[in-house]
Amino acid sequence: MSAHIPCSCGRKRGDHKDLVVFTRKGNRSAFNGGRWQHSDYSEVWCVRKNCRGMWRTKAAYVNELPDKKD
Repeated sequence: MSAHIPCSCGRKRGDHKDLVVFTRKGNRSAFNGGRWQHSDYSEVWCVRKNCRGMWRTKAAYVNELPDKKD
């Protein structure tokens, strides 16, 4: 998964409207000498027009967000 990219749309912290979960609890990270290990981080995207916001989090608000539609 990619690194944190802040929102460019002016969304305020705590405003979860227009956020979707791209990957729910599906992060894979390199730990323990380069071996891949599963972690509970989810990848969240802001879907407001012209925004490229994207980050990984284990925050509780992710449970209330919808999954990204294809």
